Parts: sequence; C-alpha cells; structure tokens
Amino acid sequence: MLASVRRFGVPLFSRPVLSYNSIGLSARYVSTSPTLLLPVKGSSKAKTTGKQAKSAAAKGTKSKSPAKKDKPWERRDPNTGELIPLPYDRKPTKRPRFVLFFMERLQELKEKPEFRKTNQDGNKVFDIKSAASTIGAEWKKLPESERARVDRLYEQHVAQYEKELKAWQKSLTPDDIQRQNQFLAHQRKAGKKTVRRNIPVPDNMKRPLSAFFLFAQHLRANSQTTQPVYEFAKEAGAKWKALSANEKEPFEEQARADKEEYNKRMERLK
Repeated sequence: MLASVRRFGVPLFSRPVLSYNSIGLSARYVSTSPTLLLPVKGSSKAKTTGKQAKSAAAKGTKSKSPAKKDKPWERRDPNTGELIPLPYDRKPTKRPRFVLFFMERLQELKEKPEFRKTNQDGNKVFDIKSAASTIGAEWKKLPESERARVDRLYEQHVAQYEKELKAWQKSLTPDDIQRQNQFLAHQRKAGKKTVRRNIPVPDNMKRPLSAFFLFAQHLRANSQTTQPVYEFAKEAGAKWKALSANEKEPFEEQARADKEEYNKRMERLK
C-alpha cells in the first residue's frame, strides 16, 4: 500500500508530525485513485472483505421474524385485521358542566382572530392556551342566566348519556366482559396504580354451579352452622366424597340442566 502511495506521489510523513489536516489531505488525494482501493490478490483484507460480503448477503436473505402474537384480551376484525376496541374504550362518557361549557365556547373562539398566533413555521394557528385561560375566567364570572342555560344543557347531556350507557351495557357479550377484565387484571399485575373496576358479570351470564357446589349450597341452607367458609368447604368436600352415586345423581342432573340453559343463553347473546 505504501509503495502504491509513493508511486502516485503522495508525500509520506513520519508518525510524530502527522496532523489531522495532512491526514485529511492525503485521504482526499488517495480517494481520487480508485485503483488504490482495490485489495491485493490473496491479501488478508481481501478475505475479510469476502467474509463481510457473505455476512451482508446472509443478513439480506434472512427470513422475517414471525408476526407478533395477540394478547389474550385482543380480538381482530375478520375483514380488516384491525384490533377491535375493548369495551371500556367505547363506553359513553359523562361530562361535567364546565366541560360542556368549555367545549361549546372553544368552537366559538376558534373563529375569532384575536385567538390566532404565528407558530415557528410562520403559519397562523389557534392559540389553545389563551382560549382556555379566557374560558376559565368566563366560567368563574358566569351570570345566573347563562349558568341556568348550562344546567339545561347538562340535563340533556345526562339523559343522552344514560340512554347510550344502557345501549352499551346491552351490547356487551360474555367475550367482551371476559377480555376487558383480563386486560384490567394484566394492568394490576403490571403494577399500575389507577385501574378501573372490572365490568360486573350480569346474573344471566354467570357460569352455573357444579354438582359439588350445588350440594354445598344445599348443605349450608339446611344447617345452622357458623363455621368459617374454609372450614365449611373442607367439611362439605368430605361429605361429598362419602355420598354414593345415587345420592349424587340429583345434584349432577341439576348441574347438567343448568349448564345446558347457560349454553343456550350464551348462544343468544353472541
């Protein structure tokens, strides 16, 4: 390499006197001679370059990683493949009086030139900070007649909210409730402090009792015991094991009937 540099007239410097300027000048000069960049046949650099090329080719042909697996609470639209929102994401929202007033006034102030400002790009944009400050001051000094109007607006909003809430509750399927509560449990396990309450499972969606629990329910209803739940369950388990097949049959038959009825309800709710 040094011989090639001498042949092309590049001045050589001893190590102590090398500077960034001289190195940069030499690099620019050498870069104008493409033949100097060719590796010498059989050299170690040529082998390294070959290995690097093979490595790059291998990376280029590497297969893509498999698609990310959906979480247990995630469902996708069969037509679009997009994630379906969780029930709480589409639950109607009840807004307080001030928010209703704020949203109404915000739309009005957007049209006023005094609430326009020039951003860094030189474009005129809405000054939301100034508008919010103005609306807050207006709310504090709101006259009684205007406050009464906002009260009527709030009553209309509450009536609409309750109507939408009932429609939302009616639209919930067993799968919706299960996956929403699964997501909330995941948030609690991850240590999130503010987690919403689980969606309560309606009576018509609750799973039926097994034959043993029907027996335990019968046993407790026909006894005056004051035992703690754990001790009573332990005693009921021992008594259940001691029953004959004929004695268990009424409870098992009731459990089968309840399960069939439950499955029919679930089919209607889908």
